[in-house]
Amino acid sequence: MRTPFLCLFAGLSLAPSLPAAEKPADPLAAARQRLQRGNYAEARAAYEELAKADATRPQAAIGLAAAWRAEGEYAKALAALDDAIKAATGDPDLHAHRADLLYDLGRWDDALADAKAATAKADGHFLARWVRARVLRDRGDVDEAKKEVKWFVRVYTEASNDDKDITDPDALAIVGQAAAENARWSNLPKQFSFILEEVYADTVKKNPDFWQAENLAGRMLLDKYNKADAEDAFDAALKVNPKAADAVVGKGLVALQAYDLKEAEVHADRALEVNPKHPEALRLRAELDLIAGDFAAAVRRLAAARAINPRDEATLGRLAACFHLTKQPAAFDALVKEVEGFDTKPGAFYHALGETLDARKKWADAEGYLRKAADLRPETAAPRAALGMLQLRMGREKEARTFLDAAYSADPFNVRVFNSRKVLKHLDGYATLETAHYLLRYDPKADAVLAAFVGDFLEETHAGLKAQFNYEPAGKILVELFSTHEMFSGRTVALPDLHTIGASSGRVMTMASPQSKDINHAFHWGRVVRHELVHIFNLSQSDFQVPHWLTEGLAVRSEGETMPPDWMKTLRERRAGRTLLDLDTITLGFIRPKDRNELALAYCQARLYVDYMTKAHGEASVGKMLDAYRTGADTGDLLGRVLGVDKATFEAGYRKYVDDVATAAGGTHPPRAEPPMTRDALEAAHAKAPDDATVAARLAEKLLQVGKSAEAGKMADATLAKEKHHPLAATVKARLLVRDKDEAGAKALLAGALADNPDDHRLLLAVGKLHVAAKEWDKAAAVLERGRTAAPLDGNWLELLSQVYAETKRPAELMSVLADVAARDPDDLAVRLKLAKLHHDAKRFPESERWAREVLFIDVKHEEGRSLLLESLRARKKDAEADRLAKRFE
Repeated sequence: MRTPFLCLFAGLSLAPSLPAAEKPADPLAAARQRLQRGNYAEARAAYEELAKADATRPQAAIGLAAAWRAEGEYAKALAALDDAIKAATGDPDLHAHRADLLYDLGRWDDALADAKAATAKADGHFLARWVRARVLRDRGDVDEAKKEVKWFVRVYTEASNDDKDITDPDALAIVGQAAAENARWSNLPKQFSFILEEVYADTVKKNPDFWQAENLAGRMLLDKYNKADAEDAFDAALKVNPKAADAVVGKGLVALQAYDLKEAEVHADRALEVNPKHPEALRLRAELDLIAGDFAAAVRRLAAARAINPRDEATLGRLAACFHLTKQPAAFDALVKEVEGFDTKPGAFYHALGETLDARKKWADAEGYLRKAADLRPETAAPRAALGMLQLRMGREKEARTFLDAAYSADPFNVRVFNSRKVLKHLDGYATLETAHYLLRYDPKADAVLAAFVGDFLEETHAGLKAQFNYEPAGKILVELFSTHEMFSGRTVALPDLHTIGASSGRVMTMASPQSKDINHAFHWGRVVRHELVHIFNLSQSDFQVPHWLTEGLAVRSEGETMPPDWMKTLRERRAGRTLLDLDTITLGFIRPKDRNELALAYCQARLYVDYMTKAHGEASVGKMLDAYRTGADTGDLLGRVLGVDKATFEAGYRKYVDDVATAAGGTHPPRAEPPMTRDALEAAHAKAPDDATVAARLAEKLLQVGKSAEAGKMADATLAKEKHHPLAATVKARLLVRDKDEAGAKALLAGALADNPDDHRLLLAVGKLHVAAKEWDKAAAVLERGRTAAPLDGNWLELLSQVYAETKRPAELMSVLADVAARDPDDLAVRLKLAKLHHDAKRFPESERWAREVLFIDVKHEEGRSLLLESLRARKKDAEADRLAKRFE
C-alpha cells in the first residue's frame, strides 16, 4: 500500500548535508553550535563564561538552561534562568524561556506569569505566546487557544506577504507547531504539507544545525503512521546531534509502531542515558513493560514521568490505565478527579487511557474512554481514528467506516486511516458465506471454492475446540479471507508489512488466501485456521486475560503432534546450558526474544507446558484454567486454586517432563550439546589446549566451512594422527578426499572411524551420503536408518532415505519416511501429493483420501489432488460426498 504521505512528498528530502564544523566568530554562536550538536558539557562551559559579561548574560543563561534541560537537569536549568532574571529583571527572552521550562514542569500558573511578563515588554514574543497557547489548550479553553495559534499563522502570512519572511529557526519551529494545531482544530489538512515543505524543510536548508525541525517533521509523520519518512527525519536530526533525546525517542516510537520491541527498548534506554528524566522516554519504556505484563515496572516509570510533569495527560492517561488494569478503583478515581480539576476538556487524557486499554484488549472500556475523548475534543481526528481501528478489531465494520471517514475528513494523511478505508472499500466487493457459527467473507472471483472448504473446516474445528475447552464464544465470529496479502495486512494492522499470513483479535479472524499472487510460498491454510481459532476461543473464554504462553502453546498443539526439529535442537541446547525459559520469563521470549532461536524456544516450551499440564492434570485442566483467568489472577495463584499445585512444584514437574521429551526426541545416541563457537574462539581454545582433539576437529570443520581447505586438512590430519578414528576429524578429512576424487580413500577412512564409533551421527551421515552417491542403495538404507534411529534431529536422514526408497521401489518404506517428512513440514505440497499417489496405487484408499485432502489444504485448485480425492471417495463408496465436491470444483 502506498501511503498518502509518500505520494504527497515524493522527492522531498529533509536530510541536510552537514557543513564543515567551523567555529563561528560570534562567541554566542559558537556556544550554540556546540549545544545544537550535542556537546552539552562544552556548551555549558562556554555559556558560563559568557554569562559573566552583562552584554551576553541573558542569552548565555538561556543557552546554559537549554544545555541542562537536554540532560534532564531541570532544577539547574531553572536556577540558571532565575539568577539571570535577578540580574536583568524584565528581560522578555529570559521570562519566556523560564515560562517554557515551567510549562514542561507542569507549573502552569507560574508559566503564565512569566509569559505575561515577557509580552508586557514585547507583545509579539513568539515563545511567550506559544506558552500561553499551550496552557490554554491544556486547560480546556479551546476557543482562546485557537485565537492564539491563529495569531502565529496570521503573523507568518503577513510577514511573507510583506517580503519580510521570518528566518529565525526557533520562531519558525513555533510557527510550524502552532500551524499544525490550527490545521487540526480548523479542519485544514492541506496545511500539514505546507508545514513540512515550506516551514520545516526551509528551516533546515537555511539552518543545517537546527535538528529540531527534523524532529518536529518526524513527529508529524509519526503521528500519521508514515514510519519510513518519520525514521528518515529522526535520522537526519541525529546526524546533527547524536544526543538529541527527543529524536532518539522518536526512533523508538517508530520501532514500537512496527512492533520491533527490542529496537524500541534500545532507543528508549539510549534516550534515558542522555536524559534520565525524559518523560516521553519513560513512557516508551513503560509501554514496553506493559507489553511484557510487568505492571509494577510500568507504574514506577510512569510515576517518575509524573513527578517531572504532574499535568502531562499522556503520562496520566497511561497511569490511569495501569490503575484500571490492576483493579485499583480508588487510585483511578482520584487521578480522574485530579485531571478533570485542571483540564475542563481532558481529551488527551482519555485518549491515552483508551488506547492503553485497547492495546490490552479491554475493548469495552477502551471504547467508552475513546468516545469520551472524541466528544471532549471534537476538533481532533486521533480519537476517531482510534475508535475506527477498535471497531475493526471488534468486527463492527459499519461503525468503523463512520469513524474512519470522519477521521479521514479531518486528516487525510493518517496512513492507518487511509489504508483501513482502502481495505473496507476492497471488502465491498466480497461475498459472505454464513455458517452456524461464522460469517466468512471472501473474494468470489478468486476464492469461491476455497471459501466453501474453509467454511466446512471452520465448523469442524469449532466442534473440536468446543469439546476440548468445554466452551464456545457467543455470537457469530467474523472471518475474512483476503485475496491478497496486502489487503490482509491492511485489515489486520492497517499497514502493508505484516510478516504473517493469519491473525485473530478475539472477535475477528483474518487470513491471506494461499492463492494470493503476493504470497511467496504455499501454506497449509487448515493449520492457520486451527491456530487462529484457538486464539479466538482462548481470548473469549478468558476475557482476553489468557497469558501469551498458554494460548500460543494451545495453538501450536492444535497444528499437529510433531514439532520442528530446529525447535527441539534449540530446546536441547538451552536445556544443556540450563537456560530454559520458565513461567516468569517465557512471555519475554515471545515479545522480546534475544534472537530467532529464543522465539522458537518460546513456542516449543509453551507447547510443552500445555502437554505437561494435560498429562499431569488431565485434558479438562486447560478449560478450567482458561475460565479461571477471567478473574485476572496470575498463573501462580491459579495453579494452586485450579490444579491444586504450587508454582514451584509445577515447574519442577515440567522440567522433568522436558527432560523426558528431549531425551526421547534426541534418539538412542544423540550428540552432546555443544555451544556454537566462532572461528576466533576456536582458534583461541586450540591455542590454549592444543592436545584437545575435539577442539582441533571443530576448528578443522570451521576452517572448511569458511573455505580454508588447506588449513582444514592440516588440522584434520594432525588430529587423526593423535586420535586415529576421531569422528569429526574423519568426516572433515573425508570431505576433502571426496573433493579430490578419492572416494575409495574417504570410504576406507570413514569405515574405520565408524567401526570404533558405530552410533556417531556424523559418520553415519557421511557414509550414507557416499553410498547414495555410489548408488549402493541397500548399504545406504542400512546406514541411514541407523542414523535416523540414533540421532533423528541431527541429519537429513529422511531426505536421503526418501531418495533411496524411491530408487529401489520400496513403497511401504517410502510411505513411512514421507509421512515423517510431511509431519515436520506442514506446507510441503509435493510430499503430500506423493503420499496420496502411493497410497492410491496401493489401493489404500482411506490413506489416499487423507493425503489428497492435505494437498487441497495447500492448493485447493490442484487438479491432480482433486482427482485423487474424488477417486478415493468413490472407491470407498462415498459417492454422495464425491458428487458434492465434484460440483463444488466446477
